[in-house]
Amino acid sequence: MSDTVTIDSKMLSEILMRLDKLTKDVADVKERLFSAEPIYGSDEWWEWSDKKALEEIRAGKGTLMRNKKELQAHLDSLKQA
Repeated sequence: MSDTVTIDSKMLSEILMRLDKLTKDVADVKERLFSAEPIYGSDEWWEWSDKKALEEIRAGKGTLMRNKKELQAHLDSLKQA
């Protein structure tokens, strides 16, 4: 294979981090598209929303920084936005 390209390890790390974020975003979109979400604003929707929020809090999604490295990665991602 003579068509190889060398890249910096920092660039590879950035590519993998972005790929991971895109994968998570696609999973979120698919979940929203195919979920049986009640009509927005209805009493059923509020119950569903509260239940889903509690599940996400218990799972630690988006609410917990476990170490300095995760916090720094989050802050760095805000700089690029």
